[in-house]
Amino acid sequence: MSVINKMLRDLDQRSASTLDPALRSGTRMAAKPQANAPAKTLGNIAALWGGIGAALLVMGFAAWWWSRPSSSLPVAVSAVSAPQEPLQVVTQPTSQPAVVLPPAITAGVALPASSVVPRPDVPVSSKPVVQATTSIPAVPKAGTSTVESADLKPSTPSSTVSPAPPPPVAAATTAAPVAAATPDPVVTAQRQQNATREVLAQAQALYSSGSADAAIQLLQDTLHTAERATPPAPAAIQLQLVRELARMELAQGRAAAVLELLGRSEPLMAAQPDLWAVRANAAQRLGRHQDALQFYATALQARPAEQRWLLGSAVSQAALGQLVAAADLAEKARAIAPVSKEVLTYLRQQGVALNDKP
Repeated sequence: MSVINKMLRDLDQRSASTLDPALRSGTRMAAKPQANAPAKTLGNIAALWGGIGAALLVMGFAAWWWSRPSSSLPVAVSAVSAPQEPLQVVTQPTSQPAVVLPPAITAGVALPASSVVPRPDVPVSSKPVVQATTSIPAVPKAGTSTVESADLKPSTPSSTVSPAPPPPVAAATTAAPVAAATPDPVVTAQRQQNATREVLAQAQALYSSGSADAAIQLLQDTLHTAERATPPAPAAIQLQLVRELARMELAQGRAAAVLELLGRSEPLMAAQPDLWAVRANAAQRLGRHQDALQFYATALQARPAEQRWLLGSAVSQAALGQLVAAADLAEKARAIAPVSKEVLTYLRQQGVALNDKP
């Protein structure tokens, strides 16, 4: 609008300059106008309207420029290129719907009329062939058949191959390995016996070299393994380990450990009088003379003429105050073989009446 006002002021100044000096000075009488006055007036009016038209044109262009959208002009899609040879897609029978390209892919891509795939409601011939014009894989909608891009290759519907059924497996083939996997009890027992002998030899070597604790620990670990095995190791193997372990622990003065070991192994000691005697000796060392008498009696039932066990029973009876029974047992022991003077002296000190014969 400022441009229009400026042009109007210029036109007013030009019109005022063409008036007669008498009119500009305010007098009523004016000279006669010149002959070319009408022509100048028409030229001024034409220039006025020309300026107004130019201003309007400039304003309209400016308004269009500022009101146009800021997004860039659409660019033609050139990334999609047609393959050299169109691929043929063998669709499913007419009972299944055809593949429909989603709007997200077809928008902005001009496809020829031959590449348009009919929708499910359009009947399809028995052998429809679709010419693929782009390499973009089709994304099926819900309810439509799925066509993998790897399947887009020339093929015929009759090229399906059914998998061959697996060969039957005979029941005898599975039963044979099971029977072969069952270990022979004789072979297993022999292997356990050999392993036990090796452990005993190693433990005795450690004990002889002064490593009594290491030898005892080795025997304990081996015995625990034999007891917890499934099935447990044979009783003969466990007894060998128990006997050697009790001997070493008793020699080291571990009477309580010997009692605990032999009490746990009592089911294996039915025909083992020597282990009952060791158990009685351990109880005697701990002052449990009543238990010692019971254990000695069990051992003497199998071997009644064992002098050491008779003297052990006599010592426990003397400790309990049973001096007559102790004297009888001591005399039985002296009748079998000579008795050391130290044992006889100990019995006499306990009050046992013994004969003076050597």
